[in-house]
Amino acid sequence: MKSSSEIHKLTVMLPTYLSDSGFLEETTHTDWTNLDTYRDKMSQRTQLMNQRSFKVEYVQNITQQECDNLDCGVFVSGYAKYLSKGMGVPSVGFEAEYHLMRYASLLQNYSLRKAKKCPPRPRIKNLPLPDETRIVSIE
Repeated sequence: MKSSSEIHKLTVMLPTYLSDSGFLEETTHTDWTNLDTYRDKMSQRTQLMNQRSFKVEYVQNITQQECDNLDCGVFVSGYAKYLSKGMGVPSVGFEAEYHLMRYASLLQNYSLRKAKKCPPRPRIKNLPLPDETRIVSIE
Protein backbone atom coordinates (compact mmCIF):
# COMPACT_ATOMS: atom_id res chain seq x y z
CA MET A 1 0.00 0.00 0.00
CA LYS A 2 1.31 3.42 -0.88
CA SER A 3 1.96 5.98 1.77
CA SER A 4 -0.24 9.04 1.78
CA SER A 5 2.74 11.30 1.00
CA GLU A 6 3.45 9.32 -2.20
CA ILE A 7 -0.17 9.50 -3.26
CA HIS A 8 -0.22 13.22 -2.47
CA LYS A 9 2.86 13.80 -4.65
CA LEU A 10 1.14 12.04 -7.54
CA THR A 11 -2.11 13.95 -7.10
CA VAL A 12 -0.06 17.11 -7.31
CA MET A 13 2.36 16.03 -10.04
CA LEU A 14 -0.13 14.75 -12.63
CA PRO A 15 -2.40 17.83 -12.71
CA THR A 16 0.72 20.02 -12.80
CA TYR A 17 2.00 18.10 -15.82
CA LEU A 18 -1.38 18.38 -17.56
CA SER A 19 -1.49 22.10 -16.90
CA ASP A 20 2.12 22.85 -17.88
CA SER A 21 1.95 20.75 -21.04
CA GLY A 22 -1.12 22.63 -22.29
CA PHE A 23 -3.21 19.45 -22.33
CA LEU A 24 -6.20 21.14 -20.70
CA GLU A 25 -6.20 23.97 -23.24
CA GLU A 26 -6.08 21.53 -26.17
CA THR A 27 -9.16 19.59 -25.09
CA THR A 28 -11.72 22.14 -26.20
CA HIS A 29 -13.86 19.35 -27.68
CA THR A 30 -14.73 18.17 -24.15
CA ASP A 31 -17.72 19.90 -22.61
CA TRP A 32 -16.52 19.85 -19.00
CA THR A 33 -19.72 21.41 -17.67
CA ASN A 34 -21.76 18.35 -18.67
CA LEU A 35 -19.51 15.91 -16.80
CA ASP A 36 -20.70 15.25 -13.26
CA THR A 37 -17.13 14.86 -12.00
CA TYR A 38 -16.28 18.46 -12.88
CA ARG A 39 -19.48 20.24 -11.85
CA ASP A 40 -17.96 21.27 -8.51
CA LYS A 41 -15.04 22.89 -10.36
CA MET A 42 -17.29 25.69 -11.60
CA SER A 43 -16.26 29.17 -10.59
CA GLN A 44 -18.71 30.66 -8.10
CA ARG A 45 -18.20 34.24 -9.32
CA THR A 46 -18.63 33.80 -13.04
CA GLN A 47 -20.31 30.38 -13.34
CA LEU A 48 -17.75 29.56 -16.03
CA MET A 49 -15.23 26.79 -15.93
CA ASN A 50 -11.96 27.71 -14.32
CA GLN A 51 -8.96 27.79 -16.60
CA ARG A 52 -7.56 24.81 -14.73
CA SER A 53 -10.10 22.09 -14.04
CA PHE A 54 -7.87 20.51 -11.41
CA LYS A 55 -6.42 21.89 -8.23
CA VAL A 56 -2.79 22.69 -9.01
CA GLU A 57 -0.11 22.57 -6.36
CA TYR A 58 3.63 22.77 -6.86
CA VAL A 59 5.88 20.15 -5.30
CA GLN A 60 9.61 20.23 -4.86
CA ASN A 61 12.05 17.32 -5.00
CA ILE A 62 10.38 15.23 -7.69
CA THR A 63 12.19 13.56 -10.56
CA GLN A 64 12.38 15.76 -13.63
CA GLN A 65 13.85 15.27 -17.05
CA GLU A 66 16.72 17.43 -18.19
CA CYS A 67 15.81 20.78 -19.72
CA ASP A 68 17.27 19.96 -23.14
CA ASN A 69 15.36 16.67 -23.42
CA LEU A 70 11.77 16.94 -24.63
CA ASP A 71 11.16 13.16 -24.80
CA CYS A 72 9.10 12.37 -21.71
CA GLY A 73 8.16 8.82 -22.80
CA VAL A 74 10.74 7.13 -20.58
CA PHE A 75 9.51 9.13 -17.58
CA VAL A 76 5.87 8.26 -18.24
CA SER A 77 6.65 4.57 -18.65
CA GLY A 78 8.91 4.66 -15.61
CA TYR A 79 6.21 6.24 -13.46
CA ALA A 80 3.70 3.70 -14.76
CA LYS A 81 6.08 0.90 -13.75
CA TYR A 82 6.58 2.29 -10.26
CA LEU A 83 2.87 2.95 -9.74
CA SER A 84 1.69 -0.40 -11.11
CA LYS A 85 4.05 -2.24 -8.78
CA GLY A 86 3.09 -0.10 -5.79
CA MET A 87 6.60 1.29 -5.49
CA GLY A 88 7.49 4.81 -4.50
CA VAL A 89 8.58 7.11 -7.31
CA PRO A 90 12.16 8.18 -6.59
CA SER A 91 12.70 11.88 -6.06
CA VAL A 92 16.30 11.70 -7.31
CA GLY A 93 18.31 9.24 -9.35
CA PHE A 94 15.68 8.14 -11.88
CA GLU A 95 18.42 7.31 -14.43
CA ALA A 96 16.55 7.64 -17.70
CA GLU A 97 19.35 5.99 -19.69
CA TYR A 98 19.06 2.85 -17.57
CA HIS A 99 15.30 2.68 -18.19
CA LEU A 100 15.77 3.24 -21.93
CA MET A 101 18.28 0.38 -22.13
CA ARG A 102 16.06 -1.83 -19.98
CA TYR A 103 12.99 -1.26 -22.16
CA ALA A 104 15.05 -1.81 -25.33
CA SER A 105 16.37 -5.12 -24.01
CA LEU A 106 12.87 -6.21 -22.96
CA LEU A 107 11.56 -5.45 -26.44
CA GLN A 108 14.48 -7.28 -28.07
CA ASN A 109 13.95 -10.29 -25.80
CA TYR A 110 10.24 -10.32 -26.64
CA SER A 111 11.05 -10.13 -30.35
CA LEU A 112 13.42 -13.10 -30.14
CA ARG A 113 10.93 -15.22 -28.17
CA LYS A 114 8.15 -14.32 -30.58
CA ALA A 115 10.31 -15.26 -33.58
CA LYS A 116 11.06 -18.68 -32.06
CA LYS A 117 7.45 -19.29 -31.10
CA CYS A 118 5.89 -18.17 -34.39
CA PRO A 119 8.06 -18.76 -37.46
CA PRO A 120 7.80 -16.11 -40.15
CA ARG A 121 4.99 -16.44 -42.65
CA PRO A 122 5.92 -17.27 -46.24
CA ARG A 123 6.18 -14.24 -48.44
CA ILE A 124 3.90 -13.75 -51.37
CA LYS A 125 5.86 -14.20 -54.56
CA ASN A 126 5.94 -11.26 -56.88
CA LEU A 127 4.55 -12.12 -60.29
CA PRO A 128 6.53 -10.68 -63.18
CA LEU A 129 4.72 -8.11 -65.28
CA PRO A 130 4.17 -9.05 -68.92
CA ASP A 131 6.62 -7.53 -71.36
CA GLU A 132 3.86 -5.94 -73.36
CA THR A 133 1.58 -3.41 -71.80
CA ARG A 134 -1.52 -2.19 -73.55
CA ILE A 135 -3.90 0.62 -72.85
CA VAL A 136 -7.46 -0.53 -73.06
CA SER A 137 -10.30 1.91 -73.54
CA ILE A 138 -13.66 0.90 -72.10
CA GLU A 139 -16.63 2.73 -73.51
